[in-house]
Amino acid sequence: MRGIAYTSEACPMTTDELTALLEGARRFNARIGVTGVLFHHSGRFFQYFEGADDAVREVYARILASTRHHSLRVLLDTPLRERHFADWHMGFCEPPENAFQAIANDDWAGAMPLTRTTMQRPEPLALVLSYWSRWIADRPAK
Repeated sequence: MRGIAYTSEACPMTTDELTALLEGARRFNARIGVTGVLFHHSGRFFQYFEGADDAVREVYARILASTRHHSLRVLLDTPLRERHFADWHMGFCEPPENAFQAIANDDWAGAMPLTRTTMQRPEPLALVLSYWSRWIADRPAK
């Protein structure tokens, strides 16, 4: 098992393009057994994904080849004893722009209490929560 986390700058995308990215990532990752979380906020991505070493390397190669983002910076690339995310989630740190994005975000929000059940967190989980908290704090007030 392996986990990788990175940040990148997103190229300009329409709501439909962002939704297509989410749908494609979910299908591909489910097919090869990779789980994790993808956040989008103000033209930036944060992603953490985990699974069998070969599957994680396949996802990472796909990410490197993508033209939908640039300035990719790896934050974590580590062996794992166990999964931290048994399902795939996407969180939007700004209001979702369509029903599919809202459903994806609700799935993530539903998983959040599970990530807060312990004071000591493994590094991958701490990194995910750090970006989520920071980007949520960045949101303009309603």
